[in-house]
Amino acid sequence: MAKGQLIDEHVSAQQCKLAVDALLDHAQKVEEKRSENELLPGKEQNVWLVVTTKQMHPEKKLKPAKIPIAHPLVDPRTSSVCLITKDPQREYKDLLESHGIRFINRVVGITKLKGKFKPFEARRMLLKENGLFLADERVVPLLPKLLGKKFFEAKKQPIPVCLTRKDLKGELERAISSTYFHQNQGTCTSVKVGTLSQKPSQVLDNLKTALPAVVKHIKGGWDNVQSFHIKTNSSASLPIWSCDLGEEDGARWANFNLEEGSDSESAGSAEKKEDASDKEDIPAPSVAKGKKKAADSTAATGKPAKNAPEKPKKKTKSAVEGKDHDTQATAPAPKPAAAKKANESQPAASTPKAPPAATAEEPRKKALSAADKKKEKVVKSKAGEKTAKTAIVGKKKAAVL
Repeated sequence: MAKGQLIDEHVSAQQCKLAVDALLDHAQKVEEKRSENELLPGKEQNVWLVVTTKQMHPEKKLKPAKIPIAHPLVDPRTSSVCLITKDPQREYKDLLESHGIRFINRVVGITKLKGKFKPFEARRMLLKENGLFLADERVVPLLPKLLGKKFFEAKKQPIPVCLTRKDLKGELERAISSTYFHQNQGTCTSVKVGTLSQKPSQVLDNLKTALPAVVKHIKGGWDNVQSFHIKTNSSASLPIWSCDLGEEDGARWANFNLEEGSDSESAGSAEKKEDASDKEDIPAPSVAKGKKKAADSTAATGKPAKNAPEKPKKKTKSAVEGKDHDTQATAPAPKPAAAKKANESQPAASTPKAPPAATAEEPRKKALSAADKKKEKVVKSKAGEKTAKTAIVGKKKAAVL
């Protein structure tokens, strides 16, 4: 094998050979150690091709993609093959006999799945007895509910085939001699490419034929593939190919643009600034509304509200008279001759005394005294209700006794 040989112009064939040899040697040593402590042999392990993509697939498909391989994984001479068909079951058994198909060991109809194989133990025995399941493509959507999750966990979900083709034998042979790519909604998928009972050269041939077909069924092709690994059911994965971690074409970060993120951030900051300017343009509440609120609060509590505009105090009569008296006192004195004549003609009149000015605390005291009287009335009414209730309860007790 040449060192520069590539599989599908990307993967090194020499790297694949080294990985397959190392993986099978490690798996054989693990099986030998396990056989020393276990009496019965365990289930045969498979070799898996692990595909990692850059972007997820948008939807999950029930129908798997057929991947051709050089050496089949299931041998009908050593393992049983089961075919699930529509009703009636006898019609399809006769169809297989007419085409001379003898590698199908069992035929099961939908009514049998709903009846005989409805219990969990019966379905488990069906799973254990057969190595491969084929199903008519017209009944594939019904099978997940009828078979249960154990078939999918064991990677033995039925493979769809077309039973209405003229070359029915060739259709079934191609289905048995292929492996399948089950597309999920994540970024990691595994494809069975060999078994531990096969030789390293056979596993390598399967890997060479399966890898290009797997890439064709991935959305985006090689541009969406991040890496390829191989592993067994319980071993670590060995890398055979990985994309570059740069920003050029075909690299890991080729489809990610940082400029778009910066543009979106700048747009978001501009929107925030516009919102702040809109909030600043909102006019302040008018003074009239503040006066109304202050008046409502004073009417409810009897106390002036905070930050309320102070009303101008009304002037009392005594204050007005006092101001007049002060103006008279500060007026210029008349001449002595005119004063003497005025005193002789008019009798002396005594000046009236001004009443004391009303203090600002008196209306507040009156309001407090009125509030105390209301509280006393409420307390008295509650006490009267309690005494009336106790009297009624006492009468009821006396009547009962």
